[in-house]
Amino acid sequence: MKPEYRDCYLPFLQPGERLIIATDHFANTALPAVPAALRTPQPRPAPSPLEERVRGVLGSALGAVARPLGAVSNNRLVNNPLTRAAGRAGDRVEQVTDTLDHAADRAVEKAIWGTVMDGGWHSIAGRFLVDLTNAGGTPRRQAMTDRRLILLVDRNTSWRNTTPQWDLGVAVPRTHITHVTAHPKAVGGRGRFDVGFTDGSWIALGSAVRKHMEAFVAACGQGA
Repeated sequence: MKPEYRDCYLPFLQPGERLIIATDHFANTALPAVPAALRTPQPRPAPSPLEERVRGVLGSALGAVARPLGAVSNNRLVNNPLTRAAGRAGDRVEQVTDTLDHAADRAVEKAIWGTVMDGGWHSIAGRFLVDLTNAGGTPRRQAMTDRRLILLVDRNTSWRNTTPQWDLGVAVPRTHITHVTAHPKAVGGRGRFDVGFTDGSWIALGSAVRKHMEAFVAACGQGA
């Protein structure tokens, strides 16, 4: 187990909990999008002092350009109800286009990987994905202990300091897990494994490196 995978988990272990295996986590974009009704609004991260200074400089420059344009925006053509309606329609078209793009990406991944989850949003697999999505950040680490399956997310959004800011993404008791099995498909060397739960639901997880996935699956079997 590499220190870069092991050490980030130490602050999140319960007293007496034993870490069996920790690896990288590769997010599977074929997983379904969590419905908006189940999503928790995510707060915008506070900008760093440097980012605030950069935005201030850019804001001043853009403001100088925007002032003469503001006079134009007050004319009758821009404020015409028909013009505003066209603008709103354009916004809706853009939103629909983005949704279709995301759906197309998931369709491609699903064609490659096959089915990646089974169970409704209130199943163990569904709640797993909901909780992970609502945790925010980017899932980058996965581990199995003698008690839980745990995914960590990286909350760092700084483009200047790339040091990870680890936080708990989602955790599931091992008593809720029936099996962890390797999936035969491999794309670009990546590895997928499926985690089954006691209610019959399951979800596909993965590593960017197939041998990491194989080690994870093997360790889960040995540490059961």
